[in-house]
Amino acid sequence: MLVLLVLGSCSKYQKALKNPDLNKKLEIAQYYYNKKDYYRASILFEQLQDNFNGTAMAEKVLYYSAYCNYGLQNYLLAGFQFKSYYENFPTGQWSEESLYMTAYCQYLESQSYFLDQTDTEKGLEAFRLFVSVYPESKYISECNALMDKLRNKLSYKAYKMGRLYYDMGEYKSAIVSLQNAIRDFPEMPQKEELDYLTVKAHYELAMNSIEGKKAERLRETMNAYQIFLSEYPQSKYINELRVLYAKTESNLKKLERKQEQSLIETTNN
Repeated sequence: MLVLLVLGSCSKYQKALKNPDLNKKLEIAQYYYNKKDYYRASILFEQLQDNFNGTAMAEKVLYYSAYCNYGLQNYLLAGFQFKSYYENFPTGQWSEESLYMTAYCQYLESQSYFLDQTDTEKGLEAFRLFVSVYPESKYISECNALMDKLRNKLSYKAYKMGRLYYDMGEYKSAIVSLQNAIRDFPEMPQKEELDYLTVKAHYELAMNSIEGKKAERLRETMNAYQIFLSEYPQSKYINELRVLYAKTESNLKKLERKQEQSLIETTNN
């Protein structure tokens, strides 16, 4: 009985592929779609797209074809089709839903934080477009939640990049990377840690600098500490940074005395 059912289903599908009656083919495509047989449905809808192009049925065919690819987890193609639907039918029955699904498919294409984040950026851009076009949409709360997830992924990548430079001893690059991360994502949960690492990176950069740059960089360390202290007076890092500040101040005074002594000797000579 199972074999007969399978053979019957295959026969029905093969007949639908060859059937010149477009309405009947659409009916069969809808049948497979409702059964969540997205593979067969997608092939039939794909055939119908060319036949119904420019007709009133083109809107429906494109919409269901996009959802077939979504069901098959072909998110890149599905997103392209949802976008195509919105662009071709901006006042269509499913225009709002299609623009949302364009952004959602792009969200699903977003890679892990340690990989390229081009799709993450595109996802944010797509959600911003949707929110600007449909500010009162029922999807707004979902959009905001998904945008937060994408932004968190970008902020975490920025955090890890700053940490990586610091851990590698690339202190100049670390300072730039840490400050960029804080500027771009001021609400990130690791902000205090990044500000703490910024002070330490300034100190390490100063202590590993040539004599001509050391004094200036020691002063930058002290300034970074003062900024940190004003923002996080109760921080768990304060005691450690106080010790570092005292060392910085001591090293700067030694350096200034050395420079004064050198100037006196040069003047005497």
